[in-house]
Amino acid sequence: MSEIRIIEDIVYQENMGAAGLLDLYLPEGNASGTLLIYFHGGGLEGGDKKDDSGVYKELAASGTAVVSANYRVYPLAKYPEYIEDAARSVAWSLAHVKEYAAYEHVYIGGISAGAYLSMMLHFQPKFLAECGVDEREIAGYIFDEGQPTVHFNVLRERGVNPKAVRVDEAAPIYYLTDEQDVNDSRKFLVLVAEHDIDGRREQNELLISTMRAFGYVKERISYHILKGCEHAQYLYQTDEAGRHPYVGMLCDFMG
Repeated sequence: MSEIRIIEDIVYQENMGAAGLLDLYLPEGNASGTLLIYFHGGGLEGGDKKDDSGVYKELAASGTAVVSANYRVYPLAKYPEYIEDAARSVAWSLAHVKEYAAYEHVYIGGISAGAYLSMMLHFQPKFLAECGVDEREIAGYIFDEGQPTVHFNVLRERGVNPKAVRVDEAAPIYYLTDEQDVNDSRKFLVLVAEHDIDGRREQNELLISTMRAFGYVKERISYHILKGCEHAQYLYQTDEAGRHPYVGMLCDFMG
C-alpha cells in the first residue's frame, strides 16, 4: 500500500464535541484527482468517523483524498440537525481540503444512515446552500444502502412505527419534482445488498425509477446489488491480499 497521511480530529464546527470533528486521509505527496466526503452509518443513532478507516486508507493509497466526518446522532440530535452537520462538513471540506491536497472533482457518499444524509444533501440542496455551497459543484454521489423515504429514526422521533413508509419533507425522494435542477454531468452510484433490510432494495429501485422519470440520465446512474451479502456486510469484506473489493468499485465509479 502506498504511503498516506492521516490527520485526525480536525474541528469543522465549534462547540459540538466529537460531533464536530472530521478526519482526513490523504494520498502520498498530497496530490489527488478526487475528493470523497463520506459519512458513516449507524442508523442516525451510532457509528463513528473511524468505523470504516480501512476503506479510507485504501482509497487514499489509490489516490483519492477522503474526508470522514462525525455528526450529531440520536438521542441528542433531532431532525434535521444531522443533515445540517453533514452540510457544514462539506462546506469546511470545500474551503480547506486544498490546503492539504489538490483535487479536481468532489464526490459525496455514505453507507446506510450516511447514504440518507448524502441523499438529502443532493435532493434538498437548501442544506448545502445555507452553508454557502452550490450543490452543482459536486461531481457525483454514492448512495450505499440509504433510505430514500423518511428515515426510520425520524419516524421513531415522531412516535410512528419505524417500519412504516412515509414520504414527506424528511424523505429524499420527496424532492423529486418537475422543478428539480437536473445537471446531466453528475453521476450516481446506488448500492444495495442482496439480503438487505426489508424494503431497502425496493425503495432504492423506486428512487432510481423516479429519478429517471424526472429527467436524470439513465447512463449516469449505476446500480449494483451485492450478491450474497447482508446490510453493510460487503464494506468489511477483503480479498486474499487484504484489499477491499468495495474500494475498487468506488474508484471505478469516480474514475
